[in-house]
Amino acid sequence: MKLPVDKKHAAIAGHAFLVIVLSAACILCMMHLGAVKGWLKNVLNILSPFILGAVIAYILNPVLKASERLLNLISRGKMSRRVKRSLGLLMSYIFAFVVLGILVWIILPQIIESITNLIPQVYNWFKAFPTILNDLAIKYDLDLEMLTQTETLTKIFGKLETYITNLISDLTSLIPQVFQLTTSVIGQFLDIIIGVIVSIYLLSSKELFYAHVKKFCYAILPGKVVDKLIEITHTSNYIFNGFIVGKIIDSAIIGVICYIVMTLFKWPYATLISVIIGITNIIPYFGPFIGAIPSILLLLIIDPYAAIKFTVFIIILQQVDGNIIGPKILGDTTGLSAFWVVFSITLFSALMGPVGMIIGVPTFAVIYALVREFSEWMLQRKKLATATSSYASPDNPIISKAKSPPHTIPLTEAEMAPHEAEAKKPEQPGK
Repeated sequence: MKLPVDKKHAAIAGHAFLVIVLSAACILCMMHLGAVKGWLKNVLNILSPFILGAVIAYILNPVLKASERLLNLISRGKMSRRVKRSLGLLMSYIFAFVVLGILVWIILPQIIESITNLIPQVYNWFKAFPTILNDLAIKYDLDLEMLTQTETLTKIFGKLETYITNLISDLTSLIPQVFQLTTSVIGQFLDIIIGVIVSIYLLSSKELFYAHVKKFCYAILPGKVVDKLIEITHTSNYIFNGFIVGKIIDSAIIGVICYIVMTLFKWPYATLISVIIGITNIIPYFGPFIGAIPSILLLLIIDPYAAIKFTVFIIILQQVDGNIIGPKILGDTTGLSAFWVVFSITLFSALMGPVGMIIGVPTFAVIYALVREFSEWMLQRKKLATATSSYASPDNPIISKAKSPPHTIPLTEAEMAPHEAEAKKPEQPGK
């Protein structure tokens, strides 16, 4: 005897079973958190070349698009897509290698020279610092307590000098560690080569990979869900691309300005400090402080007057960047307030380290946009107001400010075609 199938109850049972399985999986993961972390670390190590390749492909994708537009303009649209893609890939990677080559050829030797000259000066400064303190104590007739403190500092710096001397003498016994380091460097180099190859495959067939993923999603998920996922993907790409590319350009400009000013005023270690300022400027809010503090301390050891002048200059430079250069390049790509920017950097830096400080802001911006859209959708279902100002106290209304554009990216013509055809269908009688 065939039992009747109740689709409604079967769906409820299926969802309940899925919830139970996911809950059990979460509990098991929490009970064996160390093993799960180790397993994830091994998986990430195995997939690291492919992750690196995806990152390289994502960074070079705008360069590839620009190259193809240039080739299309030169050929007046007569060049085939295959030839245009091949030449565009060649131009993109030549551009990337030229940029890296210029950085290595110009910046790296100066950084090595700066560090090589800096180490003896720091060592001599540490060695002479106790003598300087003793001379100051005798010259200004400091009390016994101050002299005791000076003697204590002398002992401290004496121990530091001993540690540095021992470190230098122990460098000769590091041959096994050097061999291990060499093996690790070779492994990293192979990962980079594989990553570059993977990025070439991803860029050359990016439309095919996109179509495969989209086809699979439509096969296992409802159409409306896939449409929403596509919209979220476009929004995420807009936020990440605008923020990361804009930040790289902004940081490069800041680094160049810093180098020009330091060279004009003949401040020491212009290249090294400019590279530090430019790289750390990629991190929002905290980046200028992360780069400025060690740079100021470095100048303070070599030339205290230059350190004071550099401090004033870096404050002015960061104000110009925060109020003029940054907004012109970045605009409002994230739509986050200052509070949420600080929150996202703090959260993701604790979870992912330095990488989290860079990608934390755009990642949280995507999450923030999704939560905001979901809450507005739920309010619309309840037929309530969606404007935030409607929920403020009448006695203390929200201070108005310029409204940022919503982070929604329109679908392409090919993606919109099925929806437009569905909308153009004549409405059936009785609906």
